[in-house]
Amino acid sequence: MKKRRILVADGDREVGLSIQEYLKRDYTVYYVDNGKDILSTIEENNIELLITDIEIPNVYIYNLINQIKDKNPDFPLILMYVYCDYTQEMEATIRRLADAIFLKPFDMGELKKRIDFLLSKKVKIAAK
Repeated sequence: MKKRRILVADGDREVGLSIQEYLKRDYTVYYVDNGKDILSTIEENNIELLITDIEIPNVYIYNLINQIKDKNPDFPLILMYVYCDYTQEMEATIRRLADAIFLKPFDMGELKKRIDFLLSKKVKIAAK
């Protein structure tokens, strides 16, 4: 059985590679450390789910997410971030764009459960 394909995007190499290492047993996991490589990696590797930090270098994350969702509104997206004082408007935008949000640091087991759920949901959507 072919493994599902996930992209992890995080400017903190240690964080990104630790997520990749944790998930690679169950998924084919790609990693990029900057926003400029996200779209091309998704397209070239048929990525099925994106996990990204909202503060990724070289891209305005809201524009990137809107580009992804414009092409495929059902594309599963998990956003990660370190706590900071976002305005209520920014928080609402983050919640509207993401299928899940994880505040760093987070439990990897919970991340995996959410990935499993989102990918199983995607299969059901595709089967309709």
